[in-house]
Amino acid sequence: MPIVHHRRPSLLSIPMWIVTRAVLRPTLSWWPLTRSGMAGLYLIDHVLAVGPKPKGVVRERMTLAERPAEFILPVGPSRRDTETAILYLHGGAFVVCGLGSHRSIASRLAQACELPVFSLGYRQLPSSGVGASVADALAAYRELVLERGYRRVVVAGDSAGGFLAGKIVEGADGEGLPRPTAVIGFSPLLDLDVGTHPDRSSRSDAYIPQRKMVELEKLFDRGPVALTGVRRIGDLADDAFPPTAMITAEGEMLEPDVIGLVEALEAAGVPAVAHSYSWQIHAFPVLVTRHPETVHAIEKTAEFTSEAVRAARDADSRNGRRAG
Repeated sequence: MPIVHHRRPSLLSIPMWIVTRAVLRPTLSWWPLTRSGMAGLYLIDHVLAVGPKPKGVVRERMTLAERPAEFILPVGPSRRDTETAILYLHGGAFVVCGLGSHRSIASRLAQACELPVFSLGYRQLPSSGVGASVADALAAYRELVLERGYRRVVVAGDSAGGFLAGKIVEGADGEGLPRPTAVIGFSPLLDLDVGTHPDRSSRSDAYIPQRKMVELEKLFDRGPVALTGVRRIGDLADDAFPPTAMITAEGEMLEPDVIGLVEALEAAGVPAVAHSYSWQIHAFPVLVTRHPETVHAIEKTAEFTSEAVRAARDADSRNGRRAG
Protein backbone atom coordinates (compact mmCIF):
# COMPACT_ATOMS: atom_id res chain seq x y z
CA MET A 1 0.00 0.00 0.00
CA PRO A 2 1.44 3.40 -0.94
CA ILE A 3 -0.52 5.11 1.87
CA VAL A 4 0.44 4.02 5.40
CA HIS A 5 -1.90 5.16 8.17
CA HIS A 6 -0.67 5.65 11.74
CA ARG A 7 -3.77 5.89 13.90
CA ARG A 8 -2.45 5.44 17.44
CA PRO A 9 -1.49 8.98 18.45
CA SER A 10 0.98 9.51 21.26
CA LEU A 11 -0.15 10.92 24.59
CA LEU A 12 0.34 14.62 23.87
CA SER A 13 -0.89 14.59 20.28
CA ILE A 14 -4.56 15.39 20.90
CA PRO A 15 -3.90 18.22 23.43
CA MET A 16 -1.31 19.67 21.05
CA TRP A 17 -3.81 19.59 18.18
CA ILE A 18 -6.51 21.27 20.26
CA VAL A 19 -4.23 24.05 21.54
CA THR A 20 -2.89 24.69 18.04
CA ARG A 21 -6.43 24.88 16.69
CA ALA A 22 -7.48 27.27 19.45
CA VAL A 23 -4.48 29.61 19.27
CA LEU A 24 -2.57 29.44 16.00
CA ARG A 25 -5.47 29.08 13.60
CA PRO A 26 -7.27 32.29 14.76
CA THR A 27 -3.98 34.17 14.67
CA LEU A 28 -3.31 33.15 11.09
CA SER A 29 -6.90 33.92 10.13
CA TRP A 30 -6.71 37.59 11.09
CA TRP A 31 -3.04 38.29 10.34
CA PRO A 32 -2.97 40.91 7.56
CA LEU A 33 -1.31 40.00 4.27
CA THR A 34 -0.22 43.57 3.69
CA ARG A 35 3.42 44.35 2.92
CA SER A 36 4.07 45.41 6.51
CA GLY A 37 2.12 42.45 7.89
CA MET A 38 4.11 39.95 5.84
CA ALA A 39 7.41 41.70 6.51
CA GLY A 40 6.77 41.44 10.25
CA LEU A 41 6.62 37.67 10.01
CA TYR A 42 10.37 37.57 9.37
CA LEU A 43 10.78 38.16 13.11
CA ILE A 44 9.68 34.55 13.66
CA ASP A 45 12.78 33.24 11.93
CA HIS A 46 15.04 35.61 13.87
CA VAL A 47 13.49 34.54 17.19
CA LEU A 48 13.82 30.83 16.44
CA ALA A 49 17.38 31.30 15.22
CA VAL A 50 18.56 32.17 18.75
CA GLY A 51 17.10 28.97 20.25
CA PRO A 52 19.10 25.91 21.32
CA LYS A 53 21.65 24.86 18.74
CA PRO A 54 21.16 21.36 17.25
CA LYS A 55 23.62 18.78 18.59
CA GLY A 56 25.47 16.16 16.62
CA VAL A 57 26.11 18.35 13.58
CA VAL A 58 28.43 21.09 12.45
CA ARG A 59 27.02 24.07 10.59
CA GLU A 60 28.56 26.59 8.25
CA ARG A 61 26.93 29.70 6.84
CA MET A 62 27.51 29.97 3.12
CA THR A 63 26.15 31.23 -0.16
CA LEU A 64 24.48 28.85 -2.58
CA ALA A 65 23.35 30.16 -5.97
CA GLU A 66 23.85 33.69 -4.62
CA ARG A 67 21.41 33.06 -1.78
CA PRO A 68 22.11 32.62 1.96
CA ALA A 69 22.34 28.99 2.95
CA GLU A 70 23.61 26.67 5.66
CA PHE A 71 25.79 23.62 5.12
CA ILE A 72 25.01 21.04 7.83
CA LEU A 73 27.16 17.95 8.33
CA PRO A 74 26.70 15.15 10.89
CA VAL A 75 29.66 14.63 13.21
CA GLY A 76 31.25 11.33 14.11
CA PRO A 77 33.02 8.57 12.17
CA SER A 78 32.57 9.19 8.46
CA ARG A 79 31.02 6.45 6.36
CA ARG A 80 29.23 8.98 4.22
CA ASP A 81 28.80 9.05 0.47
CA THR A 82 30.71 12.14 -0.61
CA GLU A 83 28.85 12.30 -3.92
CA THR A 84 25.38 12.61 -2.36
CA ALA A 85 23.70 15.54 -0.62
CA ILE A 86 20.26 16.76 0.47
CA LEU A 87 18.91 20.13 -0.62
CA TYR A 88 16.38 21.32 1.98
CA LEU A 89 13.74 23.93 1.14
CA HIS A 90 11.90 25.40 4.11
CA GLY A 91 8.16 25.98 4.30
CA GLY A 92 6.14 28.97 5.42
CA ALA A 93 3.61 29.63 2.63
CA PHE A 94 6.29 31.59 0.69
CA VAL A 95 5.93 34.32 3.34
CA VAL A 96 7.51 33.28 6.62
CA CYS A 97 10.35 31.18 8.10
CA GLY A 98 13.87 30.58 6.87
CA LEU A 99 17.19 29.06 7.89
CA GLY A 100 16.70 29.64 11.62
CA SER A 101 13.23 28.16 11.92
CA HIS A 102 14.21 25.06 9.94
CA ARG A 103 17.68 24.48 11.36
CA SER A 104 16.41 21.66 13.57
CA ILE A 105 14.68 19.62 10.86
CA ALA A 106 17.62 20.08 8.47
CA SER A 107 20.04 18.95 11.19
CA ARG A 108 17.95 15.93 12.11
CA LEU A 109 17.80 14.87 8.46
CA ALA A 110 21.58 15.20 8.20
CA GLN A 111 22.01 12.94 11.24
CA ALA A 112 19.38 10.38 10.29
CA CYS A 113 20.44 10.08 6.65
CA GLU A 114 24.18 10.50 7.35
CA LEU A 115 24.36 13.00 4.50
CA PRO A 116 25.30 16.66 4.20
CA VAL A 117 22.31 19.00 3.99
CA PHE A 118 22.25 22.33 2.18
CA SER A 119 19.44 24.45 3.63
CA LEU A 120 18.50 27.31 1.29
CA GLY A 121 17.15 30.76 2.09
CA TYR A 122 15.19 31.57 -1.07
CA ARG A 123 13.35 34.79 -1.98
CA GLN A 124 9.82 35.14 -0.61
CA LEU A 125 6.86 37.47 -0.34
CA PRO A 126 6.33 40.34 0.08
CA SER A 127 9.34 41.29 -2.08
CA SER A 128 9.19 38.32 -4.47
CA GLY A 129 6.55 35.91 -5.73
CA VAL A 130 6.73 32.16 -6.17
CA GLY A 131 8.49 32.45 -9.52
CA ALA A 132 11.54 33.86 -7.76
CA SER A 133 11.36 31.15 -5.08
CA VAL A 134 11.36 28.49 -7.80
CA ALA A 135 14.23 30.16 -9.65
CA ASP A 136 16.35 30.21 -6.49
CA ALA A 137 15.61 26.58 -5.67
CA LEU A 138 16.45 25.40 -9.18
CA ALA A 139 19.62 27.51 -9.26
CA ALA A 140 20.76 25.92 -5.99
CA TYR A 141 20.13 22.43 -7.39
CA ARG A 142 21.94 23.34 -10.59
CA GLU A 143 24.99 24.53 -8.65
CA LEU A 144 25.11 21.37 -6.55
CA VAL A 145 25.11 19.03 -9.55
CA LEU A 146 27.13 21.10 -12.03
CA GLU A 147 29.62 23.01 -9.88
CA ARG A 148 29.93 21.25 -6.53
CA GLY A 149 30.27 17.74 -7.88
CA TYR A 150 27.27 15.99 -6.32
CA ARG A 151 26.14 13.15 -8.56
CA ARG A 152 23.09 12.45 -6.41
CA VAL A 153 20.91 15.11 -4.77
CA VAL A 154 17.81 14.42 -2.70
CA VAL A 155 15.41 17.37 -2.68
CA ALA A 156 13.36 17.77 0.49
CA GLY A 157 11.00 20.36 1.87
CA ASP A 158 7.99 21.04 4.00
CA SER A 159 4.81 22.88 3.03
CA ALA A 160 5.82 25.53 0.45
CA GLY A 161 9.23 23.87 0.23
CA GLY A 162 7.50 20.72 -1.00
CA PHE A 163 6.18 22.66 -3.99
CA LEU A 164 9.70 23.89 -4.74
CA ALA A 165 11.02 20.32 -4.57
CA GLY A 166 8.49 19.30 -7.21
CA LYS A 167 9.38 22.28 -9.39
CA ILE A 168 13.04 21.23 -9.25
CA VAL A 169 12.00 17.89 -10.78
CA GLU A 170 10.25 19.79 -13.57
CA GLY A 171 13.09 22.28 -14.05
CA ALA A 172 15.83 19.64 -14.05
CA ASP A 173 14.00 17.75 -16.78
CA GLY A 174 13.56 20.93 -18.82
CA GLU A 175 17.26 21.80 -18.57
CA GLY A 176 18.55 18.27 -19.18
CA LEU A 177 20.01 18.03 -15.66
CA PRO A 178 20.18 14.73 -13.77
CA ARG A 179 16.90 14.17 -12.00
CA PRO A 180 16.87 14.33 -8.20
CA THR A 181 17.66 11.03 -6.52
CA ALA A 182 14.50 11.28 -4.40
CA VAL A 183 11.84 13.74 -3.29
CA ILE A 184 10.94 14.06 0.39
CA GLY A 185 7.97 16.13 1.58
CA PHE A 186 6.66 17.00 5.03
CA SER A 187 3.06 18.18 4.58
CA PRO A 188 4.02 19.48 1.13
CA LEU A 189 1.99 22.11 -0.72
CA LEU A 190 1.50 20.48 -4.12
CA ASP A 191 -1.11 22.78 -5.66
CA LEU A 192 -0.78 26.58 -5.64
CA ASP A 193 -4.54 26.86 -6.17
CA VAL A 194 -5.53 24.58 -3.29
CA GLY A 195 -7.41 27.40 -1.56
CA THR A 196 -9.93 27.68 -4.37
CA HIS A 197 -10.13 23.96 -5.15
CA PRO A 198 -13.81 23.00 -4.91
CA ASP A 199 -13.04 19.68 -3.20
CA ARG A 200 -10.76 21.08 -0.51
CA SER A 201 -11.65 22.04 3.04
CA SER A 202 -9.67 23.12 6.10
CA ARG A 203 -12.34 22.03 8.59
CA SER A 204 -10.17 19.18 9.88
CA ASP A 205 -6.88 21.09 9.63
CA ALA A 206 -5.29 22.11 12.92
CA TYR A 207 -4.21 25.56 11.80
CA ILE A 208 -4.30 26.30 8.07
CA PRO A 209 -7.34 28.50 7.27
CA GLN A 210 -8.51 27.91 3.71
CA ARG A 211 -9.62 31.49 3.20
CA LYS A 212 -6.08 32.64 3.98
CA MET A 213 -4.77 30.41 1.23
CA VAL A 214 -7.25 32.09 -1.13
CA GLU A 215 -5.74 35.48 -0.19
CA LEU A 216 -2.21 34.17 -0.72
CA GLU A 217 -3.01 32.79 -4.16
CA LYS A 218 -3.51 36.35 -5.38
CA LEU A 219 0.08 37.16 -4.37
CA PHE A 220 1.87 34.07 -5.64
CA ASP A 221 2.28 35.41 -9.19
CA ARG A 222 4.00 38.59 -8.05
CA GLY A 223 7.33 39.29 -9.79
CA PRO A 224 10.16 39.85 -10.38
CA VAL A 225 10.41 36.35 -11.93
CA ALA A 226 7.45 34.90 -13.80
CA LEU A 227 6.18 31.55 -12.59
CA THR A 228 6.18 29.10 -15.50
CA GLY A 229 5.25 25.45 -15.85
CA VAL A 230 2.80 23.53 -13.70
CA ARG A 231 1.00 24.93 -10.67
CA ARG A 232 0.04 21.43 -9.53
CA ILE A 233 2.89 18.98 -8.91
CA GLY A 234 0.56 16.05 -9.52
CA ASP A 235 0.60 16.98 -13.22
CA LEU A 236 4.22 15.79 -13.30
CA ALA A 237 3.44 12.31 -11.99
CA ASP A 238 4.85 9.81 -14.48
CA ASP A 239 7.54 7.14 -14.64
CA ALA A 240 10.29 9.78 -14.91
CA PHE A 241 9.49 11.23 -11.47
CA PRO A 242 12.01 10.35 -8.73
CA PRO A 243 11.23 8.00 -5.83
CA THR A 244 9.03 9.94 -3.41
CA ALA A 245 8.24 9.76 0.30
CA MET A 246 5.84 12.12 2.04
CA ILE A 247 4.59 12.73 5.57
CA THR A 248 1.16 14.23 6.32
CA ALA A 249 -1.17 14.96 9.18
CA GLU A 250 -4.35 12.99 8.70
CA GLY A 251 -7.16 15.28 7.56
CA GLU A 252 -5.01 18.33 6.89
CA MET A 253 -6.04 20.44 3.90
CA LEU A 254 -3.01 19.47 1.82
CA GLU A 255 -3.27 15.72 2.32
CA PRO A 256 -5.55 14.86 -0.64
CA ASP A 257 -2.95 16.19 -3.09
CA VAL A 258 -0.25 14.11 -1.40
CA ILE A 259 -2.35 10.96 -1.63
CA GLY A 260 -3.20 11.70 -5.26
CA LEU A 261 0.46 12.19 -6.20
CA VAL A 262 1.69 9.08 -4.41
CA GLU A 263 -1.04 6.88 -5.89
CA ALA A 264 -0.34 8.22 -9.38
CA LEU A 265 3.38 7.55 -8.97
CA GLU A 266 2.78 4.02 -7.77
CA ALA A 267 0.55 3.41 -10.79
CA ALA A 268 3.42 4.65 -12.99
CA GLY A 269 5.83 2.21 -11.34
CA VAL A 270 7.72 4.79 -9.26
CA PRO A 271 8.64 3.88 -5.65
CA ALA A 272 6.39 6.15 -3.59
CA VAL A 273 4.86 6.17 -0.12
CA ALA A 274 2.92 8.54 2.12
CA HIS A 275 2.75 8.18 5.89
CA SER A 276 -0.41 9.73 7.36
CA TYR A 277 -0.44 10.39 11.13
CA SER A 278 -3.67 10.96 13.02
CA TRP A 279 -4.14 13.88 15.44
CA GLN A 280 -1.06 15.70 14.13
CA ILE A 281 -0.60 19.25 12.92
CA HIS A 282 0.58 20.50 9.55
CA ALA A 283 4.35 20.00 9.12
CA PHE A 284 4.65 18.50 12.61
CA PRO A 285 8.19 17.10 12.04
CA VAL A 286 9.37 20.70 11.71
CA LEU A 287 7.43 22.17 14.62
CA VAL A 288 7.71 19.55 17.37
CA THR A 289 11.18 18.03 17.44
CA ARG A 290 10.93 15.58 20.38
CA HIS A 291 7.47 14.31 19.52
CA PRO A 292 7.25 10.48 19.07
CA GLU A 293 5.54 10.90 15.70
CA THR A 294 8.30 13.26 14.59
CA VAL A 295 10.98 10.73 15.55
CA HIS A 296 9.10 8.00 13.69
CA ALA A 297 8.52 10.15 10.60
CA ILE A 298 12.19 11.07 10.34
CA GLU A 299 13.18 7.42 10.76
CA LYS A 300 10.87 6.40 7.92
CA THR A 301 12.12 9.26 5.78
CA ALA A 302 15.74 8.28 6.40
CA GLU A 303 15.02 4.63 5.56
CA PHE A 304 13.40 5.62 2.27
CA THR A 305 16.20 8.06 1.44
CA SER A 306 18.89 5.47 2.13
CA GLU A 307 17.18 2.95 -0.14
CA ALA A 308 16.77 5.50 -2.94
CA VAL A 309 20.42 6.56 -2.66
CA ARG A 310 21.57 2.92 -2.62
CA ALA A 311 19.55 2.16 -5.75
CA ALA A 312 20.92 5.23 -7.52
CA ARG A 313 24.48 4.39 -6.51
CA ASP A 314 24.08 0.82 -7.80
CA ALA A 315 22.67 2.15 -11.07
CA ASP A 316 25.65 4.51 -11.41
CA SER A 317 28.02 1.60 -10.77
CA ARG A 318 26.34 -0.58 -13.40
CA ASN A 319 26.40 2.27 -15.93
CA GLY A 320 30.07 2.84 -15.16
CA ARG A 321 30.94 -0.82 -15.79
CA ARG A 322 29.08 -0.79 -19.10
CA ALA A 323 30.84 2.41 -20.14
CA GLY A 324 34.20 0.87 -19.25
